[in-house]
Amino acid sequence: MQKTFKIFISYRRKGGYDTAKLLYDRLRLDGYSVFFDIDALENGNFDNELERKVKKCKDFLLVLNSGIFERFREPGYNAKDDWVRQEIICALQSNKNIIPLVLDGFVFPKRLPDDIKDLNRKNSIDLNPIHFDAVYEKMKDSFLLSKPCLRVRLKKQIRFFMSVLFLAFLSLVFYVFMVHTQAKEAKIIADSVILAKDAEVAILKDSLRVAKENEMAIVRDSTRISKNVEVAMLKDSMIDAKDAEIEVLRDSIAMYRRWLQNSRQTANTTTTKKTTAATIPKKTTTAKKTK
Repeated sequence: MQKTFKIFISYRRKGGYDTAKLLYDRLRLDGYSVFFDIDALENGNFDNELERKVKKCKDFLLVLNSGIFERFREPGYNAKDDWVRQEIICALQSNKNIIPLVLDGFVFPKRLPDDIKDLNRKNSIDLNPIHFDAVYEKMKDSFLLSKPCLRVRLKKQIRFFMSVLFLAFLSLVFYVFMVHTQAKEAKIIADSVILAKDAEVAILKDSLRVAKENEMAIVRDSTRISKNVEVAMLKDSMIDAKDAEIEVLRDSIAMYRRWLQNSRQTANTTTTKKTTAATIPKKTTTAKKTK
C-alpha cells in the first residue's frame, strides 16, 4: 500500500540539499507526513513516481538556492530531464499550496520559462539560517495547510493540558501562599494596631495621671499658699488689733493718769483753801458783823 504524504519538498541537490534535509527532519520530528525523494521514493519510474507524490500532497515546499535555475542555460538542456522543473510544473498545474523558501543569494530571474512563470506570484519566505527557528515556526503557523499526525497533536494537547494543569497548580500554590502571607501580614498589622493602641492608652493613662498629679500638686500648693496668706493676714490683723488695743489701753492709762493728776491737783487746791480759811482771824468776821 502506497503511503500518502502531505508535504512534498522540492530542491536542487547542488546547493539545496542541506536545507531540504533540515526541513524534512524538523517536520518529521513535529509529526508531519513529509516526502523526501532519497528516503521515500518507491519502486517505479522516477518521473511518474514524483508526479504521483506531488499530486497527492497538500503543501509543496520549494527550496530556492542561488543556482537552482542556472541549469536552464546549459547547452543541450532538456526540460523533461530536469526533475525540479517537472515538480514545479506539476505543482502549478495541480494547484498545490506552493511555498517558495528563499535562501541567501537567490534572486528571481527577470524572465522565467512560461511553464513555471506563475512561480513569481507565490508568497515566498526568506529562510535565513540565523533566524531559521522563527521562520520555521512562522511557516508552520501561517503557510502550511497540513497538520501533524493525530498522535503528535494529541501528544501536544496532552502536553498543553499538563502545562495548564501545572500552571493552575502553581497558581493555586501561589494563591494559597499569597492568602497565607496576606493573613499573616493582616495578623501582624492587627497586632501592631493593638500594640499601638495599648501603647497609646498607656501613654494617655500616664498623661492623665501626671496631669492629675500636677493638678493636685497645684491645688495643694495653692491651698498651702492661700492658708499661709490667710494665716499671715490673720496674724497681721491680730497684731494690728493688739497694737490698737494696746494703743487704746495706753491712751486710757494716759487719760487716767491725767485725770488722776488733775484730781490730785484739785484735792490739793481744796485742802489748801480749807487750811487758809482756818487760819483767818475771827475778828474780821466780827468786824463785819458789827459794821
